[in-house]
Amino acid sequence: MKAYWVLENIKGHSSFYNKLDILLLISSVRLWKKHHPNIPTSLSVDKLTYELLHTANSIYLWDEIDILPKNNFIDKAVFWASAKLEKLRYVKGPSIIMDHDFLVYQNISKYLKDKPFFAYEENGENYYDTSWNKYINNAKHIINRPKPYAINCCFSYYPDSSFVNHYANLSLELMEFFTKEKVPNSRFLIFAEQLLLKHLLDKNNIKYDTLLNQRWNARGKFYESNDKGHISFEESNLIYRHYWMDKPLIKKNEKGFSIQGEVTILNNILKGTEVNLDYINNAL
Repeated sequence: MKAYWVLENIKGHSSFYNKLDILLLISSVRLWKKHHPNIPTSLSVDKLTYELLHTANSIYLWDEIDILPKNNFIDKAVFWASAKLEKLRYVKGPSIIMDHDFLVYQNISKYLKDKPFFAYEENGENYYDTSWNKYINNAKHIINRPKPYAINCCFSYYPDSSFVNHYANLSLELMEFFTKEKVPNSRFLIFAEQLLLKHLLDKNNIKYDTLLNQRWNARGKFYESNDKGHISFEESNLIYRHYWMDKPLIKKNEKGFSIQGEVTILNNILKGTEVNLDYINNAL
C-alpha cells in the first residue's frame, strides 16, 4: 500500500502559490506519516512546485517524488485536478490518494481493508448536471445514464489497482472529450471525477464504504443521513479535516475564520521538522 499526493501548478507561474495551500500540503503528509509510519508516501508535482518545496526543505517528508508529465489534451483551467487521475492511471497495488487540504489526525488503517473506502458521498439531486446537459449527453459513449450522485475524492482508498486504473482512464477520456467540446466550467470536473467514480462502483456492483454515515447534500449545503459509514460529520472532527470550502473563507478572514489563526495551527503541526517555515511564511 502507498499513499499519494498530487499538486500541479496549472498556471505555470509563482502566483499559483500561497502559504496556506503549501502549509496544508506539507502538514498533510507530516500528519499522515506520524500516524501511519509504515505506509510509504509519494508526491507527484510539476517542476515549479518541486523547486518551491525543495527551497522550503520539505521534499524529504515524502518517501518518493516524481515530476508530472504534461498533458496538452486537457483544459487545466477547467479540469484542474486531472493530474490526480494521471497518477491513478498507472498505480499498482493498493493505493491511497489524498487532496493536499486533507489532514488526518489519527490512524485509520482499520478502515483500509478489502473494500474501496472514501471520506463521504455526495447527493447531487437537482444540482449536478447529468444526461439532460447537452455536453454530458454527447458523452454517452463513455458514460451512459448517470445518476446525480458522487463520491467526494478528498480521500480515496483502492485495494484493487485494476479498478482504479480503469476508472482513471475513463475519467481522463471524459476530460479530453469535454475539452474538445469546450465545456464552460469546472462542474464538468465533478462529473468526470466524482460522479463517474460513483457510477462505476454501482455499475460493477463493487461494495465500498465511507467514514461518514452522512452524505453531503450539494444543493442544500448540509450533511444528510446515509445508508453506509461509521461516524457523523461532528464526530469526524477528531479524525480528519477537509479544508475544502473553508479555504476561500480562511483566505478572506470571513465567517469567523482567521488566516493567521489557521497558519499558526499548521506551523505548530510542522514544529520539530526540518521544513523552512520562515521561507513559507515570509516569501509566499
